[in-house]
Amino acid sequence: MANSKVRWNGTTEDGRTTSVQWGSNSFTWGDVVLAAEIADAIDGVGYKRRKERLDNLFKDEDKKKRFIHLVCKIKGEKVYDDKVEVKDIDVKVEDAELVVETIVKKVKLEIKENV
Repeated sequence: MANSKVRWNGTTEDGRTTSVQWGSNSFTWGDVVLAAEIADAIDGVGYKRRKERLDNLFKDEDKKKRFIHLVCKIKGEKVYDDKVEVKDIDVKVEDAELVVETIVKKVKLEIKENV
């Protein structure tokens, strides 16, 4: 299946249709995309390998900062300063699992071809 952006009207750029159950949540599509990337990184491997994959994913400081904001949002913690350096913050596998459980498992996106 080809990767194709989903439009708000439920179609993809390549003409497929989607069945979206968005529900009532406070997450953006950007949050969902990041959570899906995290889910891919931690899927099906042991703790040490998941940690290595997360560290690799979060070499991108923007992704790491967005992840930290997501974790704070899920835990109900206020983020006071958007200018905080994230270089020295250690990413925990447990926090990644929390993000995946909270976002990916609740958002259902099904892409149907030739409908």
